[in-house]
Amino acid sequence: MGLRRRLTLLTTLVVGGVVVLAAIACYAVIRAELRGQVDDQLTGQGALLEPFGRAGPGPRFGPGGGLPGLSPRAGGAAPFAQLVGPGGEAVALRGAAPIPVTAEDRAIAAGDAGERLSDRDAGGAHLRVLTVPLPRGEGAVMLARSLAGVDDALGRLRLVLGLLCLVAIGLAALLGARVADRFAVLLERVEAAQTAQRALVADASHELRTPVTALRTNAELLREDPGGDHRAVLDDVVEQTEELSALVTDLIELARGDQPDEELQDVRLDALVGEALERAGRHAPDVTFAAELEPSAVDGIPERLGRAVNNLLDNAAKFSPEGGRVEVTLRDGALTVRDHGPGVPEADLPHIFDRFYRSPSARERTGSGLGLAIVRQVAERHGGTVAAAAAPGGGLAVTLTLPGARPIEPA
Repeated sequence: MGLRRRLTLLTTLVVGGVVVLAAIACYAVIRAELRGQVDDQLTGQGALLEPFGRAGPGPRFGPGGGLPGLSPRAGGAAPFAQLVGPGGEAVALRGAAPIPVTAEDRAIAAGDAGERLSDRDAGGAHLRVLTVPLPRGEGAVMLARSLAGVDDALGRLRLVLGLLCLVAIGLAALLGARVADRFAVLLERVEAAQTAQRALVADASHELRTPVTALRTNAELLREDPGGDHRAVLDDVVEQTEELSALVTDLIELARGDQPDEELQDVRLDALVGEALERAGRHAPDVTFAAELEPSAVDGIPERLGRAVNNLLDNAAKFSPEGGRVEVTLRDGALTVRDHGPGVPEADLPHIFDRFYRSPSARERTGSGLGLAIVRQVAERHGGTVAAAAAPGGGLAVTLTLPGARPIEPA
């Protein structure tokens, strides 16, 4: 059985079980209350019996031989009454059908037991019966009230509670399915994140191996010939150290994407791109950056958005020829960076945002292969997308789209 089915079944059983237990408890309380009212009326009338003297075969009760009863407001006299003599003979005092006499009733009439409440069937009627012993061994009186009204009420209650249980179990199954779906999605995300993390560690280990090995080789050369002219070796060490530092920085940036969400801020997007253009101009003075920026703002993380824009500009500058031109356009929440470099083969376009991916034309250039992967991560973090396409006339156009961006009227 799959995880979703197990979670759904477990939730249904737990919630359904609680509902059923609550329904049983509710039924038991109401049943005891309804039957308790009948019992109270019977025992209240039984306490009024005061036998005295004899008239014919049995005792007389009250003036004129009548059977004492409760007031109408308290329920009145019991509709069924029967006298049981000391020898077990029964005489009906009230009611259309005689009340069945049991061995326990005869024992009470003989003075061998105290009063007793029980259920009986008399002529098809369901009765609640109280058998009360008479003083001086004169027998017992059986008082009875019909339970038909109580049984009807309890029958309707069982139907209502049964329907409520079915509805509750159905809702529990639906709720369990939703909880299971969400839990399964959460587990899938956790598993995907763990898989991505393992892949990142494996890829990082592979990428780090090359510069670390080169640094070790150069260090061994310096150690073996400490007195020689090692200017070229030292230059190579510095370059490899910078490459290693950039790779570690990019790895840290990628790892940040798996951290809990940071607080969003109101970011002036055109100003952020403008600052990135100034930086790119200082880092690549032989490349001309032409910008057309629409005033706009977006809710985002300034540091991460700035890193994504810097990566786009650095990537365009890296592939631009000396004296080349990079065109930057910001309009309707879409930032497009277009270079006039060699471009990317059509088969490589779907992969340029993958971690550590380098097209054949980029493998001889410096870089970690993580810049555009970071751009995609930042775009997805902000609910956006990033896409690349071959530019007309050569080069590559990369577009970062942020759907939450909004235009701002110029001051």
